[in-house]
Amino acid sequence: MRDLCLKRTLAYLILPCLLWPACSTANKNLTKQTSVESQKSLAAGDFGKALSGFREATKKDPLGKELAANYVRTVEEIKQAADRAQGRRDYTRAEGIYRALLDNYADFGAFASKLTFKKAALETALENCRAVLVDGPARQALKAGNFVRAIEIYQTALKENPGDAELAAKYRGTVNQIMAIGDKAFGAKNFAQAGRVNTVLLGDYASFEGLRPPVAFSQEALKDVISACGESLTKTGLAEYRKGNLAKAIVVWEGLLSFDPDNAEIKKAVNTAKTQLDGIKKKH
Repeated sequence: MRDLCLKRTLAYLILPCLLWPACSTANKNLTKQTSVESQKSLAAGDFGKALSGFREATKKDPLGKELAANYVRTVEEIKQAADRAQGRRDYTRAEGIYRALLDNYADFGAFASKLTFKKAALETALENCRAVLVDGPARQALKAGNFVRAIEIYQTALKENPGDAELAAKYRGTVNQIMAIGDKAFGAKNFAQAGRVNTVLLGDYASFEGLRPPVAFSQEALKDVISACGESLTKTGLAEYRKGNLAKAIVVWEGLLSFDPDNAEIKKAVNTAKTQLDGIKKKH
């Protein structure tokens, strides 16, 4: 019995020694393979794949020092690639790389202290890129009165970065700014401008519904304003027409058509007024 126990004890002591070389070799192969695949991904510009490769390898060998060192080195290379892109003003590329690093930053926890940068630096860099690619162009479009373009810029950015709360907040702020412009125009009785603004917002309303907190207006409110603008312009144009002010009537009705281009009644009224105005000009 004692001999059997002794044999078992020796087996337990010897087995790890026998397995250690095999485990060591497997881990070395994993490290080498991961590093090679990572370099291929880096060369192809697929930084997310390079990071995910190390993430999965680390799960298999969480204590591998060489693997961890290569992981850190790869992360640093990716950060440098982003900085270089930003330095040459390739903000689209830089934004994508900074985003890949931020999306994977939670996986850097075990060695984050060894990196030459912090998460805050990535967030700042991403914000700088976004200011050039999104915020600046959107502000310019807004200033030029191109509300459709301003909305498109943020919609495109959100499709590329779904779930980005800060980007969504800026989109909501821009949309509310556009609405304020429409409200100001309506208060000043510039019904053509108010109608155009509210029609643009109504057309894109579906993209506002997921924003939290919600935008400062409802779909029904937009429809009410558009209807009020159309009614006012119709009456004003008719009043000018009856007074014989054909040119003024045409301008008013064309303002209505700028946001309600399929209004058959107003189209007919404009054509009639233009024909009559041409007749008057010919007589003179």
